[in-house]
Amino acid sequence: MAKEWLVGSDIGGAFTDIIGVNIKTGEVRRAKVPSTPPLYIDGVINGLKKSGLRGEECLSFRHGATISTNAILERRGAKTALITTKGFRDVLTGGRAERISAFELNWDPPELIVPRRNILEVEERIGPWGEVITPLNEDDVRAAARKCRKRGIESIAVCYMDSFMNPVHEYRTKEILEKELPGVDITISYEVRPEMLEFERTTTTVLNAYVSPVLRRYIALLAKRLKEDWNYEGPLLITTGFGGVVDSEQAVKNPAWTFNSSPISGAMGMAGYVGPLVGFENVLAFESGSTTSNISIIYKGSPVMTHEWRILWNVPCCLWSVDTVYMGTGGGSIGWIDKGGLLNVGPRSQGAVPGPACYGQGGEEPTLTDAHLILGRLNPNYFLGGAMKIYPELARKAMKKIAEYYGWTVEEAAANMVMIATNNLMLGIRLQLVARGLDPRDFAMVAYGGGGPFYACDLSREMGISTVIIPPWPGYASAFGSIRVDLKHVFTHPMHVTERTVDYDRLNKNFEELMERARRVLSMEGVEEEKIIMRRYLDVKYFSQSRFLTVEAPPGEIRDFKGITERFLQAMQAEYGYTIPPFYDEVEIVNLRVEAIGLIQKPELKKGEVKGDLKRAIKETRKVWFKGVGFVDTTIYERDNLPTGIEFKGPAIIEQEDATTVIPPGAKAKRDLYGNIIVHVGVR
Repeated sequence: MAKEWLVGSDIGGAFTDIIGVNIKTGEVRRAKVPSTPPLYIDGVINGLKKSGLRGEECLSFRHGATISTNAILERRGAKTALITTKGFRDVLTGGRAERISAFELNWDPPELIVPRRNILEVEERIGPWGEVITPLNEDDVRAAARKCRKRGIESIAVCYMDSFMNPVHEYRTKEILEKELPGVDITISYEVRPEMLEFERTTTTVLNAYVSPVLRRYIALLAKRLKEDWNYEGPLLITTGFGGVVDSEQAVKNPAWTFNSSPISGAMGMAGYVGPLVGFENVLAFESGSTTSNISIIYKGSPVMTHEWRILWNVPCCLWSVDTVYMGTGGGSIGWIDKGGLLNVGPRSQGAVPGPACYGQGGEEPTLTDAHLILGRLNPNYFLGGAMKIYPELARKAMKKIAEYYGWTVEEAAANMVMIATNNLMLGIRLQLVARGLDPRDFAMVAYGGGGPFYACDLSREMGISTVIIPPWPGYASAFGSIRVDLKHVFTHPMHVTERTVDYDRLNKNFEELMERARRVLSMEGVEEEKIIMRRYLDVKYFSQSRFLTVEAPPGEIRDFKGITERFLQAMQAEYGYTIPPFYDEVEIVNLRVEAIGLIQKPELKKGEVKGDLKRAIKETRKVWFKGVGFVDTTIYERDNLPTGIEFKGPAIIEQEDATTVIPPGAKAKRDLYGNIIVHVGVR
C-alpha cells in the first residue's frame, strides 16, 4: 500500500486536531475531537479514526507534544532532585528580583519545582575559564545518589558552577549516577544549556529533568497506541520550540526542546508560510484557542527569536526559541469580578472540562465562548460544523451573574467581556511590537486557531494593521504547521573572547565541530547531505554586560572582528535605540551557535478557483453585535462556497467547521486562489 499521507496532530486545551495531506494529490482530511486529559492520547487516536486516515498509508506522523508544557503548568512532573556545587544550594531560591504582584504585601512566592531538601551539594569547582579549581569529590556524588534512592527520586538535574566552560565534572557525575541509580533520568546542564547566567542555566536544566520521565513515558505510550490502534510504525516526529521537528529519540533526550512547541509550529508552518505566499514578509502570527492567545512575530521573512521565556513565574527556560507571548485570553476564559468591583476576563479558564457553560458539561461560569454566542457571532447550530450541540440558554444563564451585578442586560455583559478581552489582546500585541521598535503598520496579521478570526479584524483596526489573512483551516493551523516545518536542531558552544583575546583558528574549528555534530544528528534522522542547511550565529555583548544579542556570523572563515562588531552594533541600535562608543567597552563573543535544518517533505497549498457568485455562499442574515454600532443585520457566509476574487463588505460572518471569521462594518474581504480570506479592515 502506497504511503502518501503526511499527518499532523495538535492537542489544545479543549480540542485535539488532526490533519492529513496527500503529498501526491493534495487531498486534505481533517478531524477535531474533544481533548482527553490527563494523558490526551485517546483524543489523538479518536481524531485519527474520525479523519478516515489509515496508519499504513501514512508517510510521516508529526505531533505537538503539549504534555511537557502541561506537566510544568500543572506541576505534574517527575519527583526531581538537583545536584549542585557546594555553597550554591540556593541558586533556585534566590532567582531574580521579581514579584507576581507589586501591591500584595503578604504575598509569598510559589513553591520551587525542586524542594530545597532535594537540592544536594557536591564538593567541586570549575573556574570561570574552565580550569579545575577543586576536583570532584566522588564520595559526595555517591552520598547524593543514596539520598535520591531513599527519597524515590525519578529524575536528577546536575548543574555545577561554570561547568559550561568545562563539563568534565558533570560528565563524571552522570557516569556515577547512572551506575548507582539505574532507571533514573539524569540531565546535565552542559547538554541542555552550556551558557552563562547561573540561575537561568539551573532552572532550564531543572525543567528538562522535571519533564524528562513524563515525556519519555508519553512518547513510548503514543508510539505503542499508534501501532496497536492505528497500524502505524513509521517515524514519529515531535515539534520543538525553535520552530521545527525532531525525531522522538531526540525529543526524549532533550524534552525542554518541546516546550511551547504547538503554537510555534502554527506560527512557523502556517503563518510563516501563508504570509509570504500572499506577499507579506512581515507577519504578526495571532492564534487564539480555548485557553490562551499567542503571538509571534515574523520580520523580513524570519521569526523573531528569544533566549529566555517563562512557563511559571520566576522559572525561566533559556533555550533559543521562537519568541511567542502568551496571554490568558481564550474561548474558555472566565469573566469575573475582582474585589474592587472591576470586570476581568481570564486568565482563569474552563478548559476542556467542564468547558464553557454553553457546552452543557457542567460549566457555570461565563466565558468568552458564551459571550460570542450571546452576541450572535457564534452559530449555535453550526458549532464544529454542527457536530457538537451547544446551548444558548445556558450561556445566558451564566452571563446573568455579571449582568445582575452591574445592572446590565445579558447582551451588555457579553459585549463588555468581548471588549475587555479585545483590549487586553491589543495591549499585549502592541507592547511586543513597539518594544522591539517595530511599527504595526508594516505588518499583516495572520489569524488562526478556533478564536483568532473572532478578534483579528477589530485588533488590526485598533493597531493600524491594514490587512488580515485568515488561512484555510485556521482551527487546524498548529497541526498543519507541524507538517510544514523541517527537521531543525540548534547547537551551542561557549567562547567568551574579545578582539584582544580571540583565537580565530579555535573559533573556526569550534564552528566546524558544531556543524559536524549537526550533520551526524540529522544523518541519524535520515536526512541526506544535500538536504542539510547550516546557519551560523554568534551571541555577542558588551564585555561588562550579562545579556547578549544573537547576530548572524559573517560568511566563510572568520579572520577579523570588524564584521562581528558591525553586526552587533546594528542589532543594539535596532533593539535599544543606542550604542556605546567603542572606547567605552569591548565587544565580546559569548557563544557560537549553529542552526541545522534538514529539509523534509511538506505539503503546499494548491491554487484552485471557486466559481460562482456570492448568493450561493449566503446562508442567512442575523443580528450580530459589533463595537460602536451594536446589533446590526449581518450576512452569514459559508466559507467553502465563497467564490474566488469577488470582494464583499462587512458586516459579515464567515462560517466554517473549525472557526468563525468576524468582519466588521466598513471592512472589505475576498477569497484568493489559495483559499485564504484577505480582509482590508480600513484602519482608523
